[in-house]
Amino acid sequence: MRDLSLLLLWGCCGLCNSHIFSTKSVTTDVNECEDTTVCPPYATCTDTVDSYYCTCKQGFVSSNGLTQFTDPGVTCKDIDECLHMRLSNARCTNTLGSYFWTCFPGFAPSTRQLNFTGQDVECRDVDECSQDPSPCGPNSVCTNAPGSYSCSCIEGFRPNPEGSLNFSCKRVPFKCKEDVIPNNAGVQQCQVGAAGKSEYGSFCALVNATFSVLDNVCENKTTAVSLKSTVESLTSVLEQTSTWSNFTKEETSVLATVLLESVKSSTLAAFLKPSANVTQTVQTKHLEIESKIIREECTEENKTFHFKAKGNEMKVGCSTIKESGSAEITGVAFVSFTRMELFLDESFFQDPQTLLAKPWRKLKMNSHVVQGIMTGERQGGFSDPVIYTLENIEPKQPFETPICISWDTDMEGGRWIHSGCLTHEASEMYTVCSCNRMMNLAIIMASGELTMEFSLYIISHVGLIISLVCLLLAIATFLLCRAIRNHNTYLHLHLCVCLFLAKALFLAGVDKTDSQTGCAIIAGFLHYLFLACFFWMLVEAVMLFLMVRNLKVMNYFSSRNIKMWYLCVFGYGLPGLVVAVSAGVRPKGYGMRDRCWLNPEMGFAWSFLGPVCVIIMINSILLTCTLCILRQKLSSVNAEVSTLKDTRLLTFKAFAQLFILGCTWVLGIFQIGPMARVMAYLFTIINSLQGTFIFTIHCLLNRQVREEYRRCITRKTKGSSESQTSGMLLSSVPSTSKTG
Repeated sequence: MRDLSLLLLWGCCGLCNSHIFSTKSVTTDVNECEDTTVCPPYATCTDTVDSYYCTCKQGFVSSNGLTQFTDPGVTCKDIDECLHMRLSNARCTNTLGSYFWTCFPGFAPSTRQLNFTGQDVECRDVDECSQDPSPCGPNSVCTNAPGSYSCSCIEGFRPNPEGSLNFSCKRVPFKCKEDVIPNNAGVQQCQVGAAGKSEYGSFCALVNATFSVLDNVCENKTTAVSLKSTVESLTSVLEQTSTWSNFTKEETSVLATVLLESVKSSTLAAFLKPSANVTQTVQTKHLEIESKIIREECTEENKTFHFKAKGNEMKVGCSTIKESGSAEITGVAFVSFTRMELFLDESFFQDPQTLLAKPWRKLKMNSHVVQGIMTGERQGGFSDPVIYTLENIEPKQPFETPICISWDTDMEGGRWIHSGCLTHEASEMYTVCSCNRMMNLAIIMASGELTMEFSLYIISHVGLIISLVCLLLAIATFLLCRAIRNHNTYLHLHLCVCLFLAKALFLAGVDKTDSQTGCAIIAGFLHYLFLACFFWMLVEAVMLFLMVRNLKVMNYFSSRNIKMWYLCVFGYGLPGLVVAVSAGVRPKGYGMRDRCWLNPEMGFAWSFLGPVCVIIMINSILLTCTLCILRQKLSSVNAEVSTLKDTRLLTFKAFAQLFILGCTWVLGIFQIGPMARVMAYLFTIINSLQGTFIFTIHCLLNRQVREEYRRCITRKTKGSSESQTSGMLLSSVPSTSKTG
């Protein structure tokens, strides 16, 4: 029974289990992701037990903001990565589910892939100017810039407005403003508006007036350039003689170069659209041009064309014209300037071969400045020379040698050099130059005689060296000689120190004209030191007068009561005040072309001569009154005769000192007329020996100083003889040795 029940129970369990297994097989999971419409586009379906979920692909986001979703209304939207990403020199482009970078034009990716993703790639600048051939084309200058480049034309070329889309340069047969002395500081100052400043006013006014004429020539592309009207406009610059004379050496050379190049460019521009006249002559008071248009005249090889202007002549052969490289027609012109030789004188001549001999010979400009002009690319190195015949301003002397010189614009704004030309022939009235190129030309006469300037140079330098030695001895005497140390000695000491510094600075720096600023500073210090000498002479005269006045009037104000530092304020302060006022009124008055001293133009030299003349007059009056008082005192009083005589001697010395220091400068005023040569030698000799005279008056003619010198020399001689005697005595004593 029990077994039967167990069997039944097992059967029931078996039925139950079979039911369970059959039920499970009926509820098997379904893969919903097999239906492609379950998830929206750009989404990925993921099946789960009894379910599924959707996930947007990379680069997309669900519309409900959830990462996993099953809602059929949800969509996947594209993410715009470019909104939140930045990369230098690159452009971001968004795509469905992604993006890519592209470098800007002018930049290239470091991976060398045109399109890339990620921000670890750099867009680097492409140097277009390193490409061969250059993107700017021939006769151009390529300048690289970040992501780009710029093109400009070399000198003598301009951008071609009629060219294709690509940049190109077209040859211009003449220079425009940008090509005349490029990078010159003075010209650049005028371009940026320095003409309004007083120090640049007149210079910039003439430079800008010349450039305005040149601008009209360069901008004229349709009508023919009128050579006559252009020349008349440029002549107005030459007519301002008084203005030119106020310029510095650098300003004069720059302005001359600008004017010469402007005349050349205007003439070449007129050749571009020539008039019907084959030969044209334009003549003004200071400038003359003769020009010719040569078309088919050069059929004969030996034919020569002659050009004349203001007594000068130029000869050009057909072989030279053919070598110039001109196109169908050739334009040739000859220009002669008058008065320009007055400004571009011999001081602008630089020749390394003659620099050492320059002080020994006299140089002078002896012709007008002329200019040869010809169209074509080639301007020099011709097989047949260009012959220039220049009229001498003064007849050539037998001892003179003419030098053909040309104007070089590459040296300090412009200088005369001896290059490119040979002296072919020289007569009394004419000099013939044979040149291998078209140029700006003039004649300098060099004489082999010893020049007056060199004689004065030797005299002044020898005299100055002697004066410096004497002044140094005088300063040492006043400082070390106790026997003469008094109030007057200190005055002499200050005078000698000022004169010593002035002479030393004059010797070392009066000809240092290379730097305009440095030369002006040297001139200012010389002005101050020489004025200080005269003011100390005035102090000495006043002190002498007060001393004598004290002898005449009992208990009168004594000169010894005046403290020394009061006198220093007067002796050093007033000259400084005069120099400060002079520099403030006319700052460009210091320094000239050939020396560092006061510019005599506009009367600026009177800022020194004026105070000097006043001090000379006051000193003369004071010293005359002093002598009169001493004469009365000596005639009426026998006491203190030695003091009175010493004072009178000081007064006579002060008179001599006044004559030596003061009257020499007055001689400089009278260096005019037939006596100019004599006055120049007197001025140089006396002025250079001022220190020697002062040492003689105050030291050698002083009895106490002579005695001190004698005692000093005797003491040294005696000490030397005693040392020699002691040596002889020691050598004569026999040597002994001690034995123990």
